[in-house]
Amino acid sequence: MTHITTPAPLASPRSYLLDSATRYGLISRTLHWLTAAIVLLQFSVVLAWRGYGETPFTLTLSNIGPHGSLGVLLLVITLLRAGWAYVNRQQRPSPATGLSGTLAHTVHLTFYALLIALPTLAILRQYGRGGALDIYGLPLFSAAEREITWMITTANLLHSPLAWLLLALVVGHVAMALIYRFGFKDKMLSRMAGPINR
Repeated sequence: MTHITTPAPLASPRSYLLDSATRYGLISRTLHWLTAAIVLLQFSVVLAWRGYGETPFTLTLSNIGPHGSLGVLLLVITLLRAGWAYVNRQQRPSPATGLSGTLAHTVHLTFYALLIALPTLAILRQYGRGGALDIYGLPLFSAAEREITWMITTANLLHSPLAWLLLALVVGHVAMALIYRFGFKDKMLSRMAGPINR
């Protein structure tokens, strides 16, 4: 008698979008890597201008990634990430236990706080100066003849130190992900970068 095997049921497209206990879904991954790309571009522009001043290269970088436009985009993406994380809170990969898990959770919350605070401070400063702000040509608010001192002062005081704190955390985050992957042979990185099938 011929043995007939039944093919395994195909995973629904929806299952690839959502997070699960073993990996992050397509939406979480897309928001994560978009955030990483924007942060990398932001710091690349800033460091290039600090290192080389106005050159064809730095002008090209600035045209690709206008600081204000990218900041607003980063704020929107971070708010979407926070909302999506809340929706998926019951089905995401479990955090590590013990001190390492607590530290990782604290760092991730700090990332969210900084990624919201930094663009908010920049928008506050621009508004306080009476300057216009647009996102790749789409106006967010128009120029106005005013100066709101407390907005400018607060943003000037906090924006730069918090930006360097964000950069330090990014470097540490990448370093720890690589150490866990190649040093401890841990598969934690695959949750965000590995195969997306369940």
